[in-house]
Amino acid sequence: MDILLSLLFKLATVLVFLGLASLSVYWALLRNLRPTLAILMGAGMILIYIGFPFVTDWVGHKTDTWVELQQSFEQICQDKAKSMTDEKMAPADIAAILDLLKKYFLFCFPAWLIAGSLFTGFLAYYLVSSVGSRFTMRIPPPQPFWQWVVPEPLVFGLILGGGLKLLAGENSHLEIVADNLLVLFLALYTFAGLTITSYYFKKWRFSWLLRLLSYVLLFELTFNAVCILGVMDIWLDFRKLKKPTTESTL
Repeated sequence: MDILLSLLFKLATVLVFLGLASLSVYWALLRNLRPTLAILMGAGMILIYIGFPFVTDWVGHKTDTWVELQQSFEQICQDKAKSMTDEKMAPADIAAILDLLKKYFLFCFPAWLIAGSLFTGFLAYYLVSSVGSRFTMRIPPPQPFWQWVVPEPLVFGLILGGGLKLLAGENSHLEIVADNLLVLFLALYTFAGLTITSYYFKKWRFSWLLRLLSYVLLFELTFNAVCILGVMDIWLDFRKLKKPTTESTL
């Protein structure tokens, strides 16, 4: 029963986030804003909704929300540690894995929040444009997934993150900043890599089932390769889409 209630709560939370983002996207599309701006508005709504408690804590010189987040994370880590212990994993390996989780998930919470908000805004855009375009001409059909391009200047964010990572000391504040930059921009370029693979799936006329299986394999086996593909597109322009007049950018 507890598991069912937990799943229902998570589903309700996802629907609330998607609903908030969809309202912002809907407003933006009705006013003929570009898809990129519509997605950013949807993402901004999620950032405001989730980030508001952190901002109020900061203004009031409190840490209540951050402490609650840490406590939730610690509980997840304890459950994970117990599971790994049951699998007879060495204590040193368990400690190393938990340190990595803390470093790249808890301390990189801002990056994951921004990336998750962008994903929610993107999902809301496709939901609103797919449904709304059937009822009104004021909302255009969704932009094909394979046509999206990550703006080239964003590569400097990735370069900055890598540079700071090399200069930062272990467990320093500078390293936390570097890790957040790397997580955020690697997520963006993973998205870029997926749009490129989608282009070739379309070009090679893969069926929807074969595409689904291919995406699963990409995430299971060659996830890093997808990200590298997205970065390489800056110079190789695999789809020949990068023109000064293009509007298919994210």
